[in-house]
Amino acid sequence: MNPLKDIFRLIFPSQCAICRTPLGHGISDICLNCRLELPLTYYWKKVDNPVSLKFWGHMPIETGSAYFYYMNSGRWRSIIHNFKYRKGWRYAQMLGEWYGAELRDSGNYDDIDVVIPIPLHPLKKIKRGYNQSDWIAKGVAKELGVKVDYHSVKRKKNNISQTQLSHDDRWENVDDIFTVKNPSAIAGKHILLIDDVLTTGATIISCGESINKIVPGCKFSVAVLALAGNSHALPPKYPESKKE
Repeated sequence: MNPLKDIFRLIFPSQCAICRTPLGHGISDICLNCRLELPLTYYWKKVDNPVSLKFWGHMPIETGSAYFYYMNSGRWRSIIHNFKYRKGWRYAQMLGEWYGAELRDSGNYDDIDVVIPIPLHPLKKIKRGYNQSDWIAKGVAKELGVKVDYHSVKRKKNNISQTQLSHDDRWENVDDIFTVKNPSAIAGKHILLIDDVLTTGATIISCGESINKIVPGCKFSVAVLALAGNSHALPPKYPESKKE
């Protein structure tokens, strides 16, 4: 026990990262009410879901999913900004662990061999201090019981952010921006590609195409933390289903 620490917490209680209300004893970072309000997709329970469909015809994919919906009007938008722009990496890892537990329990990700986060360019990573997808991947991999490969795939072009680009410009912006530095490490593996927010899927597809070009024969699945969308036009949820 640390009396000084207990007194400090009594005077300055920790706050929920979402709603800023004081957290109860033993609750870390996010209150139970906010966790219950997390707009989950449940896509990990069904192989042929809207996230998977984004990639079919573009790259060989076993399945894909997103953990929750990212909406401009939602309170959960703040935590994405927190770990993306405000050095809140621990939230990225925590959400990765929550998501990884769901992927594990679904039975649809049992044969994943390695987790690869979509890499940042070294200059952008130095500027930001870390790659948020690395921390999401760390949390997911911990729950799946597999390793994260941070080194085999590299971003060779420091392209501009996708955020403000049009649909067509996003595809052009990510053309041929990745390369594989260690092909033998991932040859023949079932790779789970991890990213933070999915919009068009252009960046993930570019990464998968680059891997497939240099190391043909890999299998791919995709797990993104959040799916960009509108709260008034959400795709249907899938509460129950497992891969046959």
